[in-house]
Amino acid sequence: MRGTPYNKGNILRQLLDAKFKQVGDPGQCHAVAIDGRAPAYDGGIVSRVDSVPLGIVVNNEGKRFFDEGEDFWPKRYAIWGRLIAAQPDQIGYAITDAKADGLFMPTVLPALKSTTIDDLARQIDIPADSLLKTINEFNSAIVSGSFDHQALDGCLTEGLPINKSHWARQIDTPPYSAYPLRPGITFTYLGVAVDDRARVQVERGNPSENIFAAGEMMAGNILGRGYLAGIGMTIGIVFGRIAGREAARHAS
Repeated sequence: MRGTPYNKGNILRQLLDAKFKQVGDPGQCHAVAIDGRAPAYDGGIVSRVDSVPLGIVVNNEGKRFFDEGEDFWPKRYAIWGRLIAAQPDQIGYAITDAKADGLFMPTVLPALKSTTIDDLARQIDIPADSLLKTINEFNSAIVSGSFDHQALDGCLTEGLPINKSHWARQIDTPPYSAYPLRPGITFTYLGVAVDDRARVQVERGNPSENIFAAGEMMAGNILGRGYLAGIGMTIGIVFGRIAGREAARHAS
């Protein structure tokens, strides 16, 4: 849980039990890849690992499982927690080499490093032969392009079961780095339905006249799949202002 340990959804549970209208997919969420060594709660943004698009991500079998360069990081960072949650033991590993150093936001804990892939695999306790095979196949599949980590560049792979769409460069320059990754959940897309006045909707009947919701509580009205950096704050600000205005109007 990336925030306070007290954010357990109790109020949402009470509202749904009281037959207010449910909205959103509980299987979808804002969940980022955080350092697996970070605290269980309140890790903060410095526990988020942003090296993903600059290398590859493997599971504990040493296999890639998603396109690390699918799109700009602000559009994709919040899906990686969910992707990792679907992997064996809910863990992944971000692998980069020296060329990626300095190109992403520093983390609170340093990466695990080694001059060899074999030793790096030993440090993260995954099969060295599998990781080496994955890296060799990845390196061989790269189509040369002009690398630009701030644009959708032409560095990609071809012929892999899961290709990388952008920012694909050979992992060949030691020291090699690894971050263990765990799902870091911020909020799910399950919430209560609201109208354009931020009034919580009753499952059957008219909207509530004195219960209003803003932010993550009602984010499922806006978010279906995916996330764009800042949308959560935008929902909170916009509907917070509406909810405050409408609550004041009701109380006056």
